[in-house]
Amino acid sequence: MTPMLLSALAFSLLAQISRAALPPSGHVAAWLYDTKGGASAEWSAALAGFNAKAKHPINVAFSYGGDMEYYPPPTGPQTYFPADAAAAAATYRSGTAGVEYVVAVIDGRMDGGQPYSPDLSRRTQAEVEAWADKTASLLCSHDQVDGVQMDLEPFAAPYLPRLLQFLARLSANLRSRERGCADDGHHPTGRSLSAFMFAAAATPEVWRALGPNGYVTVSGYDLAPAPAGTPSTPAAYRAQLDEVLATIAPLADANNGSFVVGIPAAASCHEFERYSFANGTVVQGHPQQQYLEAALQAISDAKLHSNARFLGTALWGFASKMAYPPQSDNTFTPGTPFVDKGEEDFLQTYTWGARGADSNAQGNT
Repeated sequence: MTPMLLSALAFSLLAQISRAALPPSGHVAAWLYDTKGGASAEWSAALAGFNAKAKHPINVAFSYGGDMEYYPPPTGPQTYFPADAAAAAATYRSGTAGVEYVVAVIDGRMDGGQPYSPDLSRRTQAEVEAWADKTASLLCSHDQVDGVQMDLEPFAAPYLPRLLQFLARLSANLRSRERGCADDGHHPTGRSLSAFMFAAAATPEVWRALGPNGYVTVSGYDLAPAPAGTPSTPAAYRAQLDEVLATIAPLADANNGSFVVGIPAAASCHEFERYSFANGTVVQGHPQQQYLEAALQAISDAKLHSNARFLGTALWGFASKMAYPPQSDNTFTPGTPFVDKGEEDFLQTYTWGARGADSNAQGNT
């Protein structure tokens, strides 16, 4: 065997090792939010039923885990992954046909805008790294957690430097045997780390912080600059998503990184069918399937399925109530992609692209 061939094989092996903790390539994911106080893993049966008939199952669960909150001493910083969230993750991981990978979604505000949220810019590096240590130890104590997705907002200055330090420390921890994140069982190379953000935020510093087990989950919805509750037309949404994909793909390539694209299979703040106010006012949007088809066509036209940096597509989302403002009685619908049987059937029969062969959304029946 020539030195050049040995070198190529070694590079290939290292690439496989570094990607081993990542979600499976070409996956279809979904964000899953249980109703507070309701049944655990409430979407498990619906997913299993869908997966039994689908050409490509929803095989990755972005299962809501909890949030990050900050309190003065002696309480200090907290990351919550309550028992009901852990139970839901376990059901999605081991009790939902077709699901093979579970990501715990942790969210939080970083701007001090709530009594329980930190102004991250005022915390020290030692404080945020200790918080990352605590977070990793908590989440890695659950074998059903294959990865972690951090949805920490705003992902912007002046909070970004400390947030990047937090992510870098968390990434190292999630690859660590000392933290219990890498083991001899399901996670020989540790757990993955993702950060949710808009494409323009994916700077070289972000990719470095996420590390070899990391990837960016880029928002492919809520792209319009208009106020929440202002519906985008499917054509306008498609143009905005084209810009996102044209931004994120070269950034991932330049930074040796991976990415997932989230798309609006259910209502978001700008891509929705109806926005209903508690006072009876209704803002009419457009059929959700039109946004979904526009997104899938954009991904196909961008040839992402032929891009080794592209890990897969994530469907927003599954929730019994999508309220805006949060905790209000103003709601966006549909709350899931399965509300409309036509959209569910479309997703079940859709031919998701494989490496080297992108599919055409308009050509699927």
